[in-house]
Amino acid sequence: MKTNMLKASFGLLALALVAASLSAQDVKKIKFPKLNDMVIPQVERVTLDNGIRLYLLEDKSLPVVNMSVRVNAGSYLEPADKVGLAGICGEVLRTGGTKKWTGDEIDAALEAVGGSVETGIGLLSGNASVNVLTDYTDLGLEVLSEVLQRPVFDEDKIDLAKVNNRSAISRRNDDPQDIGSREFSKLIYGAESVYARQTEYESISAITRDDLVQFHATYYKPENIQIAVWGDINKAGMIDKIKQHFGAWQKGSTPVPPPPTVDYTYESKVYYVSKDDVNQSNIYIGHIGGLVSDPDYAARIVMNNILGGSFGSRLFNTVRSKEGLAYSTFGVYTANIAYPGVFYNYVGTKSETTAKAIKVMLQEIKRIQTDAPTPEEMAMGKDGYLNSFVFNFDSKGEVINRLMTYDFYKLPDDLIFRQKAEVEKVTSADVIATAKKNLRTDAMNILVVGKGKDFEMPLDQLGLGAITTLDVTIPSGEEKKELAVTPENMSKGKELLDKAVKAHGGLDQFKKINSISMKGTVTVTTPQGEIPLGLESVEVFPGKSRQVVSAFGQKMYDVRNGNAGWQSSQTGLMAKTEDDLVKDDKEEARKIINIFRQSDNPSYQAVYDGSGKVDDSPVDYVTILSKSGETICRLGVSRSNNQVIARSYWGETMMGPGQLEETYTRIGEFNGVKIFVGSTITKDGQKYSNIDMSDVVINGQVPANSFEKPE
Repeated sequence: MKTNMLKASFGLLALALVAASLSAQDVKKIKFPKLNDMVIPQVERVTLDNGIRLYLLEDKSLPVVNMSVRVNAGSYLEPADKVGLAGICGEVLRTGGTKKWTGDEIDAALEAVGGSVETGIGLLSGNASVNVLTDYTDLGLEVLSEVLQRPVFDEDKIDLAKVNNRSAISRRNDDPQDIGSREFSKLIYGAESVYARQTEYESISAITRDDLVQFHATYYKPENIQIAVWGDINKAGMIDKIKQHFGAWQKGSTPVPPPPTVDYTYESKVYYVSKDDVNQSNIYIGHIGGLVSDPDYAARIVMNNILGGSFGSRLFNTVRSKEGLAYSTFGVYTANIAYPGVFYNYVGTKSETTAKAIKVMLQEIKRIQTDAPTPEEMAMGKDGYLNSFVFNFDSKGEVINRLMTYDFYKLPDDLIFRQKAEVEKVTSADVIATAKKNLRTDAMNILVVGKGKDFEMPLDQLGLGAITTLDVTIPSGEEKKELAVTPENMSKGKELLDKAVKAHGGLDQFKKINSISMKGTVTVTTPQGEIPLGLESVEVFPGKSRQVVSAFGQKMYDVRNGNAGWQSSQTGLMAKTEDDLVKDDKEEARKIINIFRQSDNPSYQAVYDGSGKVDDSPVDYVTILSKSGETICRLGVSRSNNQVIARSYWGETMMGPGQLEETYTRIGEFNGVKIFVGSTITKDGQKYSNIDMSDVVINGQVPANSFEKPE
């Protein structure tokens, strides 16, 4: 024990001596050896006869071969009414399989050898990547060749991609920061600009397999293709292999149009997005940015770092440290090659300090134009760029991909070194000059996402102009069908609805229903397979309901009690928002029991909507409208017995919203009324769920606490 204590004492003493030695030195006087110069690796470039450009770099350090493809075809080329087409095309190129293999067969072949092949399409270009062990180079190259040249765009994979897109749309307003960055881009480029437009349910639904085939056939041509290969290769041998797989690919005849120019008007405006379920405001202040080719690009880098680039910036020191207004604040001045970037400063502050944060941010933006940076600020502004410069070369792939981009835009190979040299030469006067030139303090767009009623003062009292409230409501995507609301069709629709009510037990019997409790199973179809969920529901008319879904030992709640409600979410039990309550009301209105109970209420309008078949059974369709004329749902009434056998509507599901078609498979009779206890639901034409209710009680005993907040 004494020996161990003695050793520990000597260790502590040694550390203390070292610390004392270091503290006695001026660390600024410590001399470090000069870092090795960074050089661009020698990349061999070859252009095939059909126009494909190759970039090859040998690296024998690991038995791995990597490939990267750039395709001159981006989402800016897709039609305005089919936004999302390019992204789905890029995904299904790989997942949808080829003429030689299905997508699942490609997955299995690559998983067996630990390899990967991926594809995608972004705003300005398409891409593909390959990563395989050297021994499987031929397999990786063949798969790449197949997916680029001979994709089949399997319908099932297209449908899956659409489901994923719709799910993303349904969640796009969950995060206030996502809302802010998205809406600010619209303010800069325009909501319909290719640089800011967004997918919608309607645009996703409009995309067909033929659209994907046509997009690929038009733009995926060899003259639009660049392929970089690096790793454990023999250059000459690899060129021969690529010629073998791609040499016969014929050139196209349609030139690719360049990305559109940006027409921007400088103006000072304030915008507001209401989000009542937050206690923090997300604030964006700025305007359009610049291009990489601008003469003062380097000075802007240093200016931005000093203003809001990182820890130690003016925004950080003032907004966060001095004023205590935020934990997160930063500024960016982006520059692109093909179109201008965006300049904005961001702060996340509590709702009650929104106005103050805006004022302080505007002061700092103006101050960068007048108060010369100190030597310490200049060092920080440059070091933020220079000290991270080495990470531009942390992999061979990063180097060769950058060279491939430079080559496409006809930029010099050493552009990045030229930029570094320019940054090193930037002076304090340059920072002031570029701030005066590029920052239009008289024409700032200000966007606030938050809870307006909690702001310390209304935004229109800031003296910055009128406030424009932005509507970020997600369009439903419901198919708008022309409905002939004529006296004749309304009379026939009412007649059909009355017959249906009678066939299910009669209006008097339905009006006697005060409550209904049900237990059963909902089997949901997902990309991973079918998932059975336990379901218990109880409803007291009007306005009270409780659903409990059980899955994997967990319970999820959805409770409505008049003007209040609660629901389970990924972050726990949440109070329902006004939007949630509106969705609840729509769901209640379209329930067939409610429609039958109120079939004599003039608030409901029944309109005959043609005839057709449901699973070979002839039906007459009745569309139910609200008093304002909004579609509630569409019922399919059997011609043989007047019972409702189908219902369709636009609604919310666990897999996101969509067009739902419900076909009733089982009816049970309870207390003199016939109620649906089994059904199959499709969403956007794809099977979504089966419902099987085994325990139904009408006007039974309902526990008093059923509609209180779940514990």
